[in-house]
Amino acid sequence: MVQISLGTSLKTLLFTLGPLLLPKLIGYYRAYRAKSRSRPVSIRPLPPYVFTALNILFVSCLFALISTLPNFAPENIFQVTSSRLQTPNDVLFNRLSYLRPDDRLTEADELLKPRIASLDARCLYLYYGPSIVTYCPFCLSDEPMSYFWYAIPMILFPHLLHLFALGAATSTAIGGKEGNRWRNSAVMIGVGLALSECYLTAAGDWNANKRVVRAEDLNHFYWNMRIWRGIGIAVTDAALAGLIWASSTNRMFVVPPTAAERMQTAMKVLEIARGRLGALAIMRNVVVRDEGMRRKAEGYWRKEGQVMGEVMDEREVVEGMRSALGSGRVQIPQVEEEAGRRPWPIAQTLSVWLVAWLLLHASTVAAKSAADYFVSSLPGQPDGPLLTMHAGHIEVTPEHNGNLFFWHFQNRHIANRQRTVLWLNGGPGCSSMDGALMEIGPYRLKDKEHLVYSDGAWDEFANVLFVDNPVGTGFSYVNTDSYVTDLPQMADQMVQFLEKFFALFPEYATNDLYIAGESYAGQHIPYIAKAILDRNSKQKANYKWNLSGLLIGNGWISPVEQYDAYLKFGYESGLIQGGTETAKKLEALYSTCVKKLNEPGGTDKVDQSKCESILTEMLALTQKNGRCANMYDVRLDDTYPSCGMNWPPDLENVTPYLRRDDVKKALHINKDKHTGWTECAGAVSGAFHPSSKPAISFLPNLLEQVPILLFSGDQDLICNHIGTEELIHNMEWNGGKGFELSPGTTAPRRDWTFEGEPAGIYQEARNLTYVLFYNSSHMVPFDYPRRSRDMLDRFMDVDIASIGGKPTDSRIDGEKAVQTSVGGHPNSTVAEEAEKAKIEKAKYAAYYRSGEVALVIVIIAAVAWGWFVWKDRRKRAGYQGIFGGSSSYLPSINGASYRDARGQHNAKDVEAADFDEGELDDLHVVEPREEGAERRYSIGGESSDEEEGGRHQMNGSGHANGDIANMKK
Repeated sequence: MVQISLGTSLKTLLFTLGPLLLPKLIGYYRAYRAKSRSRPVSIRPLPPYVFTALNILFVSCLFALISTLPNFAPENIFQVTSSRLQTPNDVLFNRLSYLRPDDRLTEADELLKPRIASLDARCLYLYYGPSIVTYCPFCLSDEPMSYFWYAIPMILFPHLLHLFALGAATSTAIGGKEGNRWRNSAVMIGVGLALSECYLTAAGDWNANKRVVRAEDLNHFYWNMRIWRGIGIAVTDAALAGLIWASSTNRMFVVPPTAAERMQTAMKVLEIARGRLGALAIMRNVVVRDEGMRRKAEGYWRKEGQVMGEVMDEREVVEGMRSALGSGRVQIPQVEEEAGRRPWPIAQTLSVWLVAWLLLHASTVAAKSAADYFVSSLPGQPDGPLLTMHAGHIEVTPEHNGNLFFWHFQNRHIANRQRTVLWLNGGPGCSSMDGALMEIGPYRLKDKEHLVYSDGAWDEFANVLFVDNPVGTGFSYVNTDSYVTDLPQMADQMVQFLEKFFALFPEYATNDLYIAGESYAGQHIPYIAKAILDRNSKQKANYKWNLSGLLIGNGWISPVEQYDAYLKFGYESGLIQGGTETAKKLEALYSTCVKKLNEPGGTDKVDQSKCESILTEMLALTQKNGRCANMYDVRLDDTYPSCGMNWPPDLENVTPYLRRDDVKKALHINKDKHTGWTECAGAVSGAFHPSSKPAISFLPNLLEQVPILLFSGDQDLICNHIGTEELIHNMEWNGGKGFELSPGTTAPRRDWTFEGEPAGIYQEARNLTYVLFYNSSHMVPFDYPRRSRDMLDRFMDVDIASIGGKPTDSRIDGEKAVQTSVGGHPNSTVAEEAEKAKIEKAKYAAYYRSGEVALVIVIIAAVAWGWFVWKDRRKRAGYQGIFGGSSSYLPSINGASYRDARGQHNAKDVEAADFDEGELDDLHVVEPREEGAERRYSIGGESSDEEEGGRHQMNGSGHANGDIANMKK
């Protein structure tokens, strides 16, 4: 049966009858209004008794509008968890538990959980609401009308209340004859609303949501019907109030009084006037006859005349009156006309409440939800389902239009617990999109238009959150006079960002939180961690964020040791030869730097211009033929004075890709972001002049509370490994100095091999881990994404032994520790691709075998059919010899008759491969329909709520414009 929707029916009626009815309705209105105006009835003030009727309608209208607000509607678990209808029951209620106090389901949740285990039950949940599905004692999914009969009382209850309000407002006792005049129409409309809702509920397609695979496309019928019910009741009440007001004040729908009624009204007015005149005459006689009262009255009026005369004679009063009358600001005729009119406070109040309701709904719509950030498609995405991701801006400083941009990737798989990694690049002012598209993100650019999957992305077992930090960096923006100037200010804005991010995505608020980044993020990350710990220590915090670790790659942490390491690394790498003029000039600059650092407060600055010049001059003095060393990878060179700012090579694809309009639209870039994406913002770097101390000053305090991992690529110059190792050696934390395990005993430097190749060294003690990557640059994940993922998994204690699978061959001193995986476990992305390849190979083999079998069947069928035709012709025409007779039967063998013979072969044997290639395809698209299938299978689609069964992690890096020495990516 074909079902026609209500919207389609209404459109058809409007298009058919609209051109005929609309002119007649307009003509009727104009004629009725002209007739009303022509009657000898003047507009009158609103009768007092009508106020009560209007107040009843106002209260009814107000409650109807309030009932449409989300706060007064029953909770929709599919909306609050952003889940699809096909989401497994355990996953759905696991998400719901994150939103509950103490992460525990309520009693009502426990009652509801078994009632919506099937797909039919979930469709009925969206159609009839949670209370019907939860508490109906006799309802069955196989009999959907049973839910309707149980829901009828709840559907009719608000309409009965509405009818009671309409009856009270239009009763003679409350609304008078003016209200009673509209009683029948009002009751009929109220009953019509009730019957309409019952009809729409009974006739609607309750299982339409079965065909929906995206959460945002679900039809939440029960909640939508609540809104339309409230709007219908409110519109009915407002219209009735307007009709009562218009008719009771004689503005419209006037019914002129009869002659007897006019006479009776005139007699009543005369009686009232006569009574008032009689009372006034009696009072006057009393005053005149009593001498004392007469003197008081005369004295009062004399005093009144004297005071008013003095006031009116004052200069300011006279000039003010002349100005008001002369300028026309006071219109005496208009004042006289309006003096007898009575204000209409009920109408004014109703208007105010209606406007307030509209504004409230507008603000509700304007406030963004998680769904508004969902990335439904990404230009150039590789084949296969799109990863679950969200992106957009979050406002952190409204007074300065400050917005931080984020790009969040949900983990592809879950190991032993949920984790989130926040990735930041350096600069300051370099975008974390470097990390997203060139280092730890799930995608890399093959060219300027096409993305490919990255093997070793960090979003395998952790949600990864990239943030363009601070404001003004990358896609983030702020007023040009409000850039961040110091590190605590940056940290406070990041905490504000995280507060709002976790409010939008509460399911991540209880994850283990890791903060990772590189280069100048060596200052950002410790300051943000310190701000988070300070926040957690405050009692007013609603919950504590589980800060579980920090990862800093080639970080700018301690200027004293790292400035000192420039010359040491230059000599070690061969950039500088001892005893040369170049070496002497650089040694002189180094002496000036040391002198500056030894001044009072010299070590308390993050940047020293005298020391920054060492690197600048080193690059300038070692240039040859217009080319200089790459400060991020000394094995490479670059044009002078870029000296690495054109590196890495992927940058030439990343920049045009992120400036594409379709990409910006997909990532929800606000229109307030007027400039295009740049890797490093010179304005941000130029405005950043921190007066706070370097992060090394409180890094030991952080190590008391949070594990920290420092890693370095051994070919980086600007934040080289020598400086990192020196700062560790000189730092005292947790009862020891450097990597000493006890006095005189140092933690060993352990050799790390990855998949049979030397990868670097590991060294750790007292909550601090140091990893040196061999043959790697400033951006370690760019060179070795798989190795960096292995390092991350080890640091986070990701143990795939709990989920099974083959661990990667990663050894420290020849021993395997925690079983980590970089694409080697059954659920990994790489394993999925390998499984697809196996399936394709098996399918090809099946095609090949089925082709052989089909060929044999065709030959046998052809021979059998030929024999049958030959025998038939022999019966009819006699035997004509092997080479004799007509060959007219041959076309039937190769044509229709042969196809008919194939079509008669209906009983097919799968094991015998008795099917053609098209039939083989059909064997792979049958959707499971057995009982409980909904709990084991999930329909894929572009949604923000895939199975919580695991995903990947990611992180990024950065560059900067401007002064080379400040470009710590």
